[in-house]
Amino acid sequence: MKSISLKIVLLATFLIALPATSSAQAPAGDGPGPFGQMMNGLNPANWKLPKMQMPKMKMPQMPKFGQMLPNQQEKQRVIEKKNGFVDEVSQTAKNSWKRTRETLNPMKYIPAGFKQNRTTTPKAKQGGFFQNLFGPRDQTPAKPSSPSEFLRQEAIR
Repeated sequence: MKSISLKIVLLATFLIALPATSSAQAPAGDGPGPFGQMMNGLNPANWKLPKMQMPKMKMPQMPKFGQMLPNQQEKQRVIEKKNGFVDEVSQTAKNSWKRTRETLNPMKYIPAGFKQNRTTTPKAKQGGFFQNLFGPRDQTPAKPSSPSEFLRQEAIR
C-alpha cells in the first residue's frame, strides 16, 4: 500500500511540474504537411493545365444534288465513247470470226486438180436428233447370207 501511494504522489508531482507553455499541434485545416503537399503534386486531378479549346472549323458547304450529277456535255461524251467502244469490239469480233472461217475452210485444202462428182445428191436426212434417239429403229434390209444372194443384189451407183 505504501508503494501505491508513493506512485500516486510522484505522478501528481510530475503533472504539476510541467510547464504551462506547452501548445497543441496546428489544426488540420491550416494546410497539408510536406508529405501531403508532395502527394497533392502527384495527383493528376490537381495539375494546373492551360485551358484547352477545340479548334474552330467551318463545315464545308455541301454542293447541291444537281451539281453532283454530270452535265449534259459529260453525258454525251460518255455515250459516244461507250458506243464507239461497243462498235470497235463488235467489228473486232466479226473480223476474227471471218478469219477463223477462212482458215478452217476445208475447200482450201482440196488439191487443185481434184474435181468433185457433181452428179451425186446429198443423202436424204431421216428424222431429227431426238427422233433418231428415242424413235423406233428402222428396219434395215437383211444382209445376204450366201454368195448367190449377194450376187443377186442391185448394183450400187
